[in-house]
Amino acid sequence: TGPGDHTSLRFGAFGYYGRNALNLDGSLFPGVGTLREPFYRVGGDVRFKYRHLELYGLGMYGHDTNLLVDPETLDVSHGTPVTFTGGFAEAEYWFYPWLIGLMRYDVVNSPTDFLNGASRHNTRNRFSPGVQVLLRANIKWAFEYQRRWQQQVPDSPLFFRANGFVTGIDYVF
Repeated sequence: TGPGDHTSLRFGAFGYYGRNALNLDGSLFPGVGTLREPFYRVGGDVRFKYRHLELYGLGMYGHDTNLLVDPETLDVSHGTPVTFTGGFAEAEYWFYPWLIGLMRYDVVNSPTDFLNGASRHNTRNRFSPGVQVLLRANIKWAFEYQRRWQQQVPDSPLFFRANGFVTGIDYVF
């Protein structure tokens, strides 16, 4: 009935290289100048479509150079690089041409987040069931519940989950 209904399998890959610019105006470390920390991201993705079902997935590896400045001598040295791996898997089912159900699982394995207190474990993950309603050809209303990873309450041994409900409207013109 149309090109959107055909079974398909797609694979992709990506890479990104850049440099973070720190201490631009010299206010953080006067006399040091601008620090440029290289970083890169590499990964791949897959998409499978069969009738009303679509499956997506992405995996990524990230590496950030970590420059350290000694505040007394203003010497710049290389610290331990910050690395992480992660990705997502998502399934969408088109119940009707205007109603799409979805399930998504996101995961990031980052020991640095654990050491900095952003997560209870090395791995952060999120599970998100949701629904999307196509109101018109160019307007979509999305509803999503997010069950998130455990975070530590500041200055406490207790942990909590910052779960939430998200809604939004996508408008394409």
